[in-house]
Amino acid sequence: MVAVRWLQVLLAAVLLGGCTFFFDVQDSVQSDPEPDSRQQRIIFERIQQITQSMKDITRSEVSNIGPNEAQSGPEKWTVCSRGSSGSELRYFTFFLKGETVANWRPAVINDKCEARRFSPF
Repeated sequence: MVAVRWLQVLLAAVLLGGCTFFFDVQDSVQSDPEPDSRQQRIIFERIQQITQSMKDITRSEVSNIGPNEAQSGPEKWTVCSRGSSGSELRYFTFFLKGETVANWRPAVINDKCEARRFSPF
């Protein structure tokens, strides 16, 4: 009886693990081309709206679109923004999906925002 129960648990683990693996592979295979100029305009307008809504950030700038260096999400493309907060610069990373900003957060070292070129909105 214990052996039968063990085989059932093992079979369930293999089946569930296989499904999870299958869906992860399918999501990573889909291509996400770099946004074109029309999409970029929409993206930059949205980022400008978000940064203007931040209370203590002034003189915001935006970077070019680049690859997701940190690999911290499923999105392939990112944009960095920087702005003054008192006497220091603060960086933010925006994750792109098509022409939308899927998510954003304060930048981390792996985003490599400091290495990008910035320009005013």
